[in-house]
Amino acid sequence: MFAMAPATHGLLGRILSANDDASRRFGKNTAEVDAFIDAVAHLTPWQWRQVLTARRLVSTVTKEETGASSQSLEAIQAAIRSTDGRLSDPMSKAGEALIGALEKRSDDKVATAWQALSALVMRQHHSALKFAAHYAPFIALVPVSGFDALDPATMRYLKAVEALTREKCEVLARRWRLDPDASRALLQVVAKSRYLKGEEAAALLALRTIPTHLTGDLGWAAVRTVVHGGRVLGARSELSKEQIAVLWIPLEPAIPFDSLEEHVPKPVRARVRAAVARATTAITKPPTSRADSTPAPAKRTSPPKLAATYGPNSLEVAAFIKGVVELTPIQWLRVLDRRKLVASVTRQDAEPAGVVRSLLAAIKGTKDLDTFTRCRAFAAVERAAGTVSAKAQLTHEESMQGYGAFGDIVQLDYVDVGGFAHLVAALNKGDWVKVAESVPAVNEDVVAPLVNTGGALYGFLEGRPDEEAVAAWQAASALVRRQHLAPIKFAASYAPFASAIPVTNPRSLGAPVLRYVSAIGRLSANQCALLAQPWQMADEVSSALSKAVADGGARTAEEAAALAAVVTVPMRVKGSQGWAAAKTAAFGGRVIGSRSRLSLEQLEVLWRPIEAAIPLASLGAATKSRRLTL
Repeated sequence: MFAMAPATHGLLGRILSANDDASRRFGKNTAEVDAFIDAVAHLTPWQWRQVLTARRLVSTVTKEETGASSQSLEAIQAAIRSTDGRLSDPMSKAGEALIGALEKRSDDKVATAWQALSALVMRQHHSALKFAAHYAPFIALVPVSGFDALDPATMRYLKAVEALTREKCEVLARRWRLDPDASRALLQVVAKSRYLKGEEAAALLALRTIPTHLTGDLGWAAVRTVVHGGRVLGARSELSKEQIAVLWIPLEPAIPFDSLEEHVPKPVRARVRAAVARATTAITKPPTSRADSTPAPAKRTSPPKLAATYGPNSLEVAAFIKGVVELTPIQWLRVLDRRKLVASVTRQDAEPAGVVRSLLAAIKGTKDLDTFTRCRAFAAVERAAGTVSAKAQLTHEESMQGYGAFGDIVQLDYVDVGGFAHLVAALNKGDWVKVAESVPAVNEDVVAPLVNTGGALYGFLEGRPDEEAVAAWQAASALVRRQHLAPIKFAASYAPFASAIPVTNPRSLGAPVLRYVSAIGRLSANQCALLAQPWQMADEVSSALSKAVADGGARTAEEAAALAAVVTVPMRVKGSQGWAAAKTAAFGGRVIGSRSRLSLEQLEVLWRPIEAAIPLASLGAATKSRRLTL
């Protein structure tokens, strides 16, 4: 057994000690303090105005001075650099870092940041209310850790606090007194914990909500009652139902405890099936017009056609929603394998999971708003999420322009796309209205079907892994926008699901097209290499094909060929060669689908790029072509 040399052991010890010191230079919350200093150093002037406004609001109930009596920059610096021991070493180091980061900021900004920073350093030692009183101005822009792990009942309580009206705040401000036994039980539970996250979250939210309705002593009393509610919820696992009922008496008239209980919803599959059934009924069975009550014969008119829930392809989208919920684990494995195959030739990076989660969170968060507002909010989230995911390639000005209203609501410079999804999920109704108003106009006919599709899917996709959620959303959105996508683009997005949930009816394809699609499915590596060879068409022949497909009659055949190609070709060749072969195969579908509007000579010329791999004679299509008359 070898022993470590003393010198080496000493060096390693010093390195480990230095690393440990660095990780605790600001105390136990070093990571949060470090992140806070970095975040406040990059706040925009607009965000600083939000912070100072929030501080003034908080002071209307805490009665802390925010004007001339606030600590000046010189006073803060003197306290930090003092050697009389008034400040702990972590506090002094944190203060020095903050002063360095905000050296060009005004005194009121530095004082506000210093209060929040000192509360953050001493977070475990402060009461929830004291911490919140100092940190509340920054909570919307620089969130603190711990609130993402709150239980559902506490989250519902926080939403209820956020929705408080003046009347309810006045109810909460009434004087109250607890039963001694229940109060003693609560204090015993609280004494076992360093701090309760629910109580802290309630305090922060109360100080941001209640001052807009009540100020002074009444506002402070209402805040304390809300904080008491957070404490009860945080300790309820160790309290009896009777004790909770007694402790909740001060809040019951404003926030009934029953409203926080979780009501078991219908299973996801049942809810999705019900939504699909309603949509299908609305699409396939529009209401019939009532007969005219007058005896004179009236002109018969067709019943008005209802707007399709999921757009022009509502039936296919509804079938997809119903089918994707019922996929088995084996089918999901096949879907994901096919998705990887398709990606090997398309060379397109998968849409980040955070973008998809952000869109689904936006759809869920705006479900109580009108359709036009939802569409605008969806468009804003789509743009902002794309900007966040690509901000490494953008300048700061380009990023801020892409963030839109989100840049004013939260600090996004240090948030990745996954974190952005969590921020989107936490927005309230007022935030959504502000976000929607930042988007001037959207085409509701285009965006609404996507929003409705997401509304039917988000309950299911919330519980699926990111890879499955992204694949399903890409396929669903491609199906909604099917008419607006080139067949090869549609196939690239939908091909993973083409076998499990078919969207092409074989009966709509002629025999030559079916033979061609079947031939694509049997392609060998040599045949794919032949299809991948470069080719070019004469202008007059290309013009003839363009006229033949102008009415969209060949689209179904081209889509079927593209779907078969993007699944089969990657199993033979990959990369740019595979993509070239797939596009040539899709082109063949366009040609064979428009054969009845082409002359035999035109058909033969257009088929030359495919002829070496799939001879035209093998499809029996020549007899279907139109011969030009001389």
